[in-house]
Amino acid sequence: MAVLAVPVVFVFASHVHASSDPNATTTVTDEQPDEAVDEQGGVPVPTSVVSVSTVPSAATTVPLGCPPPPVSQAVFVGRLEVLDATQALFEVVRLRSGSVAGYSTEVPNVDGTVVTEVGVYYGRDVKFLEVGDSYLVGTALDATTGRIFSRVTREAPLFGGNQVADINNSGIVCPVFGDVARTLNVDGSSIESGVLSGLSGESDRLLLAFLVPGGLVLLGLVTLVLVRRALSA
Repeated sequence: MAVLAVPVVFVFASHVHASSDPNATTTVTDEQPDEAVDEQGGVPVPTSVVSVSTVPSAATTVPLGCPPPPVSQAVFVGRLEVLDATQALFEVVRLRSGSVAGYSTEVPNVDGTVVTEVGVYYGRDVKFLEVGDSYLVGTALDATTGRIFSRVTREAPLFGGNQVADINNSGIVCPVFGDVARTLNVDGSSIESGVLSGLSGESDRLLLAFLVPGGLVLLGLVTLVLVRRALSA
C-alpha cells in the first residue's frame, strides 16, 4: 500500500503546483483542418469551404432563363374625363401605389384645389370605357414609346407561347405572373369586354337591326309577286 501511494501523492502535488503558479498562462489554439494531400504528386490540396447562405428564400423565385416579373408604374383610382381614339384622360382620385410623376399634370379648380390628371394609352381598348365612370387603373411603362399604358382585355400570348423559345423542351417551368397593366372596376371585377358589350342597353336598336332588313326583303318579294300577277293578267 505504501508503494502505491507515492505516485498518487506525486501527481496530486504536481497538479497543485501547476495550478498555483501565478505566472502560468493558458494558450488556446484553433485547430485547423488538415490539408488534403494529392497522393500522386505529393502537393497539398487546400480544403474546400462550403459557404452557407443565411438569406431567406423569396416567396417566388424566377428560374434562370425565364422572363422577369412585370413592373407596375402606378396603380390608382381614377375618374375618366376624356376619351379619344386610343387614349384616356383620368382624374386621379386616389393613388394606391407607384408614382405618376412625369406623366401627369396639375390642374387648378375654381375653388382653389388642384387635381392631378394623367393620360393612359389603351389602343383599341378605349371602346370599353365610359366617360364619367371611375376605374381601378394599373399602368406600366412602355420603354419604346416612353408613355404609360393599360389594358381592359387580358394580354394575348404570343403565337406559340413558350414553344417558340423552346422553353418547354429545356425542362424549365416558368412562373406565371399577373398582368400589372390592367384596368378594372373599382370593386376589382373585370370590365365587360365581350363582342356584344357595346350593345348593352341598346336592345331596341339591336331588334331593329334584325327586323328592318328582313321586312325589306319580305316587302320586295310581295311586290315582285304582285307585279308578275298584274303582268300575267
